[in-house]
Amino acid sequence: MPHNRLTMSDRTTQAPPTIAFAGATLDRAAHLRDDAERLRALESAAAVLVGRDQEVALSEVGTLSLAPVADLPSDAALTFLGLDATGRAVFAHDAAPAEFVSLRNLMAELDPAEAALAAYAVGMVGWHRVNRHCGRCGHATGIEQAGHRRRCPKCGLVAFPRTDPAVTMLVQTGDKALLSRRLGAPEGRWAALAGFLEPGETPEEAVVREAHEETGVEVMAVEYVISQPWPFPAALMIGFWAFADPADDGVPEPQPSELVEARWWDRAELTEALAGDRIALPPPGTIGNYLISTWLAG
Repeated sequence: MPHNRLTMSDRTTQAPPTIAFAGATLDRAAHLRDDAERLRALESAAAVLVGRDQEVALSEVGTLSLAPVADLPSDAALTFLGLDATGRAVFAHDAAPAEFVSLRNLMAELDPAEAALAAYAVGMVGWHRVNRHCGRCGHATGIEQAGHRRRCPKCGLVAFPRTDPAVTMLVQTGDKALLSRRLGAPEGRWAALAGFLEPGETPEEAVVREAHEETGVEVMAVEYVISQPWPFPAALMIGFWAFADPADDGVPEPQPSELVEARWWDRAELTEALAGDRIALPPPGTIGNYLISTWLAG
């Protein structure tokens, strides 16, 4: 099945052009992490300011704000992110409360490269916030590798930034797709199924398991589509087409602890419901919106 990204004139019939946070252009320059103190001292060094709740600071014109490192406190804890296209060193800074905007609300508004940089910064700052103490002995940890590693001086445990893989899958059978309304989601929002991988499990196995656990539907085949960094707080969303037995288009049985409702939709019915604003999809820029919109576009 082709995975071409189409120009979007009507989001109910055309696939969205981008996946938020997937447009990274920054050179992560891992070989320079041991030299971060020199890079931070450069006059051009700048930092992404990360607020309390996965928020970032914007400039007056609505672009991602990069604060000069020279303007930050000399003892500010900075994580080296990499070099931009001009060779400027870019850091992430866990900033004091100020005027910030939720990155969730900005993901489809920012330039793709800026959105990817913001997601990188938010993810790194979030990791530091929950790893200030050793997970094995509880002792305070120290920062190494320009913020890309923390070490416990008491027991020697070394911790690295983590990413939690999760799957999002659009289950299909014939000309129908399986959508659900999740507990806690906005009223009227229908989405693809999703869930986190468990230890010892491949993404494909997780697709089959999650589809069955959440709806009782048996997936017969799985096809990778696209992935998305998702720093809320530290996930990688992996998107799939999932194919059920063509004869299996009966009424799904939603797992009541996770779903309010689950049902099959054909393209014409879903397009009409979206056009009439009777239902809504996940926000543009999300992998769930991408999968459903791409399927609608055929």
